[in-house]
Amino acid sequence: MTNSLSNLQAVLNELKNAMKDFREQGNTYTLYVEKTGLSESEQIELLETLGKGNITIRFDETDQPVEWFESEFSGIWIGIYKNGRDDAIVHTIEVGRYPAVAGAFNEDIIEAEEELQKYIDAADL
Repeated sequence: MTNSLSNLQAVLNELKNAMKDFREQGNTYTLYVEKTGLSESEQIELLETLGKGNITIRFDETDQPVEWFESEFSGIWIGIYKNGRDDAIVHTIEVGRYPAVAGAFNEDIIEAEEELQKYIDAADL
């Protein structure tokens, strides 16, 4: 049991250091839960320790939907990536203002600008 606690403590310290680095330097951080070396029960304990906050982001317009929720600790986001059968296949923990993949990409913003301009032109605004 002691080894389990020290493994969990090491990951929590890694996240704490990532939060400090983000706050001071603006560097985001992503941890893939299944690649931490933690056992399945330790992974569950990690996710339970981080808890679930009040903000949830869903991305459903794909064959592999993703849901992120902010943990009980502001700036730490839990990501659940699913397959086409809605089974969770990857869990991530991200440190940042919001999950990086949930942000708008330049290509999407360019397309949105063009669409908005078409609306403006059509409306004679």
